[in-house]
Amino acid sequence: MVLLSIVFFGIATWNVGEINFPTTNWQSTTPQSFYIDLGSTQHVKSIYFWVASGNASAEISTGSPGNWTYEKQFSLQSRATDYMVQPSLDLDVTTQYLEFNLTAVEYDSRPNFYWSVPNPTDKLPSPSIEISEIGISNPNSAQIAIVEITGENNTDATLTKLIDEQDLLQIPPTYMSKMYFDEVYFARSAIEFVNHQIPLERTHPDLGKLIQAIGVAVLGPTPFGWRIMGVIFGSLIVALMYLLGKKLFGTWIGGFSAAFLMTFDFMHFTMARIGTVDTYLIFFTLLSQLFFLIYFMKIIKDGWKKTSILPLMLAVVFFALGFSTKFGFPLFPALGLLALLAAVRLKEVWRQKSSLSDKYLAFFDHPFLLLIASIGIVALIYFAIYIPDMLLGDSFPTIVNLQFAMLGFHSGSVVDTSSAPWWSWPLMFRPDGMNVPRWFDITYLPNNVVSTISVFGNPVVWWVGFTAMIILAFNAFHIEAVLTNLKNRLSNSSLNKQISIRGEGWDVPAIFIAVVFIFSWLPYVFIGRATYIYHFYISVPLICLSTTYFINKYWNTRKGKVAALIVFAAAVAMFLLFYPVISGAPVSTSFINDYLRWFPSWGAYA
Repeated sequence: MVLLSIVFFGIATWNVGEINFPTTNWQSTTPQSFYIDLGSTQHVKSIYFWVASGNASAEISTGSPGNWTYEKQFSLQSRATDYMVQPSLDLDVTTQYLEFNLTAVEYDSRPNFYWSVPNPTDKLPSPSIEISEIGISNPNSAQIAIVEITGENNTDATLTKLIDEQDLLQIPPTYMSKMYFDEVYFARSAIEFVNHQIPLERTHPDLGKLIQAIGVAVLGPTPFGWRIMGVIFGSLIVALMYLLGKKLFGTWIGGFSAAFLMTFDFMHFTMARIGTVDTYLIFFTLLSQLFFLIYFMKIIKDGWKKTSILPLMLAVVFFALGFSTKFGFPLFPALGLLALLAAVRLKEVWRQKSSLSDKYLAFFDHPFLLLIASIGIVALIYFAIYIPDMLLGDSFPTIVNLQFAMLGFHSGSVVDTSSAPWWSWPLMFRPDGMNVPRWFDITYLPNNVVSTISVFGNPVVWWVGFTAMIILAFNAFHIEAVLTNLKNRLSNSSLNKQISIRGEGWDVPAIFIAVVFIFSWLPYVFIGRATYIYHFYISVPLICLSTTYFINKYWNTRKGKVAALIVFAAAVAMFLLFYPVISGAPVSTSFINDYLRWFPSWGAYA
């Protein structure tokens, strides 16, 4: 367990992001003109701006002081939500001096839902631009040193902040030195918490962003700082998978297999390395499932009265923490756990010799009245997570109103051409060729090399696991016997045989895996808004457990060991093969096209 966690941490930490990153910023709200000196005549190919926040229109001129020739103009921010990104301008000129005329344009820094849930610290949109550094590159993508910066028509001494960290620039910038995908929401919010500001991102509760803020507070507002907590929690997830597998199957191979498959799954690796909150959600969900499993297996063995409710209460607490990380998503697997408890209790009550009303009352004795009471615990934990917002000026009624705004957002009709339907996730492809893997970031580098990050699953982990899940569910629910029984009933056969509903007639590990998987995945059938393959992340641990079920079952046979070792080796081989497109490691586009584009719908990462 410890070894696999260390292996994952080592692999995931490697090149997760720059720890040395420009952090001194130049700010302006009024038009500013200045020029830079490159020391000698240089062939300038591209200009990069390390924009922290805000927006501005930039006019670029070449020549010499007092004799400028206008070249180009562009906007520093392509989206209103951009934050800590590096827009670039291709110039392709030969010059020693470059003049910049920057005009700050209107920038809206108000958090999400300000229009319906205003905050006391909201500021009306106003012209603003904040830049950390300017970088220059030649046609070979090598950095050109900036020797000096000089203001025009003013003596702004802070202009030096635009060139004071030249040794910290990555040119051209990749994911290593910028925010990508939804980091512009979540990682930005973590930075805002550290700066004692109400965060921009308010479509989800605050716990995940507060956890990210720990990394930012310790290591600074750097890519490494806003991603490292995800890597730590991703490593802890590997350990949790071992504990879950060990508890479920009672063997070391059960724990090892579950942890091993999770270690080398693509989605787990990619999601742990991006500064969003999904990894924290999976961590708390698995903890909740582990403590529930401890409780569930104990009541099956010893009954309700002899079983401590402490594991159940811990399961409730960790469910609340998961719900406080990402709005709504932990509810689906939790309903599966509740269904398992209900099934056990219903079976027991049904066998009681009493009236229907007495059976109804008895059903709620263990432990459903307790679970209903625990809703208060969930609510208490959930709203306690918003204490930092209230310390920053929000009132409790504001936080309550925020929940309705969040509910309206997630139940709305979000449309996105990059989305993928629920049924395509475990398959990882679509017959129509539309993208299923979700592209997170791509940077085109010289010599037909690309740095790209896509999120999808390890084919061995997902395809073998999904196949195992179908077989497991078929056996767990005695589908063959049910169909045979139904056929015999319809044909009035004398061979009619009842299916045993005794506890020993059911495979508890198989039922647990199948039920929780069904509740984790199939509710997306009814969700109308855009969904993405990373929404399947919450089901990936169960996919790993379904394969583990059969490895554990046949491990004591020679063929079982051989098959298991083949699965393990193939999972590692796939991880090594696809590492470039899940990690951002530079690789040639020809390698991607020749070896990694297995389906037309796998075209998003090149």
